[in-house]
Amino acid sequence: MTRRADPLPLVIAGLGGAALATIVAGAIDRPPPPGQAAPAAPELSASFRDAARRLRPSVVHITTERTLARRDSPWQRLLGELLPGADGPATARTERSFGTGFVVRPDGLALTNHHVVAEAKRLLARLADGLEVGARVIGSDPLSDLAVLQLEARPDGKPWTPVELGDSTALDVGDWVIAVGNPFGLEQTVTAGVVSAKGRSRVGVAAYEDFIQTDAAINPGNSGGPLAGLDGRVVGVTTAIASRTGGYQGVGFAIPVAMARDVMDDIVAHGRVVRGWLAVSIQDASPELALRLGLGRRGGALVSAVLPGGPAEAAGLAAGDLIVAVGGQPVEDATRLRHLVARAPVGAPLELRVVRDGVERTVAPVIVERPGDGAAAATAEVEPTARAGLGITARDLSPELCEAFGYERDAKGVVIVRVDPGSPAAREGLRPGMVLQELDRRVIRTLDDLEAALAQADAASGLLLRVWDGEASTFLLIRAT
Repeated sequence: MTRRADPLPLVIAGLGGAALATIVAGAIDRPPPPGQAAPAAPELSASFRDAARRLRPSVVHITTERTLARRDSPWQRLLGELLPGADGPATARTERSFGTGFVVRPDGLALTNHHVVAEAKRLLARLADGLEVGARVIGSDPLSDLAVLQLEARPDGKPWTPVELGDSTALDVGDWVIAVGNPFGLEQTVTAGVVSAKGRSRVGVAAYEDFIQTDAAINPGNSGGPLAGLDGRVVGVTTAIASRTGGYQGVGFAIPVAMARDVMDDIVAHGRVVRGWLAVSIQDASPELALRLGLGRRGGALVSAVLPGGPAEAAGLAAGDLIVAVGGQPVEDATRLRHLVARAPVGAPLELRVVRDGVERTVAPVIVERPGDGAAAATAEVEPTARAGLGITARDLSPELCEAFGYERDAKGVVIVRVDPGSPAAREGLRPGMVLQELDRRVIRTLDDLEAALAQADAASGLLLRVWDGEASTFLLIRAT
């Protein structure tokens, strides 16, 4: 398993006055499209000015209040650590945090980030003209980090001024964008930049990620604000930054408005977000792993486990299948599959193109609604013993080991109890507590199964394992040193 060295830390707005996202400072000269003259500086300035003017009446500065418990003095806190219960009762304090949102309907419906309003006891929204009203959360979706708010009616009885939602799918890398937000509490701050990339995932903010990346100047306090084109139409919800300092370093992320609109519509209509679900564990397939599984060099989403009783099992999907298309749309990786299935109609069949043992076929599972958090966990884990030269020691699961690793006492299987530092297994991220499921596509239920599989395996050419970490199954290809 290749790991990125020294990754850039991710910062998301949230508690204690932290929030995020605004959009790049500074205009960068770009050549005009072929046959089109470059706009004069005054014309470009007018475009930015007009877009900012259109957004300004709709952007709200959000103040949240949370009630936290605290001890009255450091001595009380120390006493509580040394002698639990001896430090007396905790006192309550109110913590205020700040973020951004924007109005999307004349009746005061507004969008922001989930992390801006999570666990808030009180919400206040302030407009550019100084008007401040209360707000309440209609619904919040941590899987996409979006929340829908309802602002109180204006005292003057007038409708709210909504933004105009644009088309995030039409964005291209290099397009100018602006954002309006409240970095560090500085209300109605406008910044500008370009779209740096599209379709960013694995950022670590939410389960469903398809971010617009921008070099916008994003700072704490801007989370939940609008990202818009120079026509003033909103194309994204600013959400996070990658930063070593906690402040702007040129890498910011915004949720596309196409996703935000779907989440908002579901929350308004159902009180929750309805997502499709296949009941499988999936992972990306590297070319080497795909070849070992007899799948060729095709990209796609590799099925690592099929949950019993789900639509995937009913349709005949199996671990090791490679899903290459959904409803006629190509699938390049697991993230793409997850998004396409989530948007699929619940209760209807969904056509999947699947490669198994080098042969492509079509299946059509009937999509069900994704269950609540934690219900989509999967199967078991895969790892060889020290005899394989990979630096692993495994044992049959006993009631004592089940208790030690958090499994049900009657669970069965082979569990890793030791991983040697610096070994091939350690480099691939294997750790004690993982359960071995397969070795070179042979099912492992006991140590005898594992020994028999190892006797026929060629560790020098690599062992194909399927392992379970308590939440999901994963295929790994490990080579002995």
